[in-house]
Amino acid sequence: MSGGAIDFFVSYNSADTKWAEWISWVLEAAGYRVRIQAWDFVAGSNFVLEMQRAATEATRTIAVLSPDFLKSGFAAPEWAAAFANDPTGLKRSLVPVLVRRCNAEGLLKQIVYIDLVGLNEEPAEKRLLEGIKGKRAKPSHRPNFPGVADGPAERERPKFPGDSSPEGPKTLVHIPKLQRPPSDLEKRRFIERAFLSIVKYFENALEELTRQNEGVETDFKEIGPRRYRAEIFIDGRSRALCRFWIAGNGIAYSEVNSHHDDDGSYNEMLTLAERELVLTALMGMFVAGDDRFDTKRLSPETAADYLWRRFISRIEGS
Repeated sequence: MSGGAIDFFVSYNSADTKWAEWISWVLEAAGYRVRIQAWDFVAGSNFVLEMQRAATEATRTIAVLSPDFLKSGFAAPEWAAAFANDPTGLKRSLVPVLVRRCNAEGLLKQIVYIDLVGLNEEPAEKRLLEGIKGKRAKPSHRPNFPGVADGPAERERPKFPGDSSPEGPKTLVHIPKLQRPPSDLEKRRFIERAFLSIVKYFENALEELTRQNEGVETDFKEIGPRRYRAEIFIDGRSRALCRFWIAGNGIAYSEVNSHHDDDGSYNEMLTLAERELVLTALMGMFVAGDDRFDTKRLSPETAADYLWRRFISRIEGS
């Protein structure tokens, strides 16, 4: 990343790389500028100097808290520098994000952290962004009364006076639960999250494919902004090639046997549903009759699996 102020430097231990990348992706999708070792420290650069420069230039530092982070020799100077610049915490220069349970001691123990442990992705993203913005953590439901039950006998709580009338109990009216359609921002974030799931799935699956099969080589690279190409070679011969990219409110997938990366044609398009955050495969012919996939309602994870199975179908049995 170059040019412009850095909002966050993400400090983490290598054991938490996946967490650090997810946090960085969410923040950049929300419009923040982020610097992270996995993306921004180029080959051949001085690792220690890069860390020092990032920690100094960033307005705030995020510490990805875990047992490995607390044992790391490199992470300590990064968060300590942020703490030294804001010892009272008024600027919130150091923002710990807990991803695995651990016992923070010393200075770190005094700082309120953002707890993501045990949350699913959407609640975790909401808590992260609200924590970054410093929103008030008032619960959405009224808390239970915390009175001590073993004291003197408590009187029965008076009934709400609107519950009854001279005519007797009122008839309860069923109120339907109305679903609000997702906002444009929610749609954009969902598409970006789905695209990242597909990228990670292909990256891991191609690596595993070469590990398990002798004579198989793979090539996976980013060929443009939010655009990737994957290729499989068997005994030196190209046997499968595909590209996928974000196209508006959807993800395009192409199996055209060409290395012209700017070719806009596609064989499949995953589009966003109108009123909910799910993907629909416009073609869906590849899995016709396959009950493993509901091509009208694909999650980011099943969309990644769907495109991968379609891609490798060209070499299965080879």
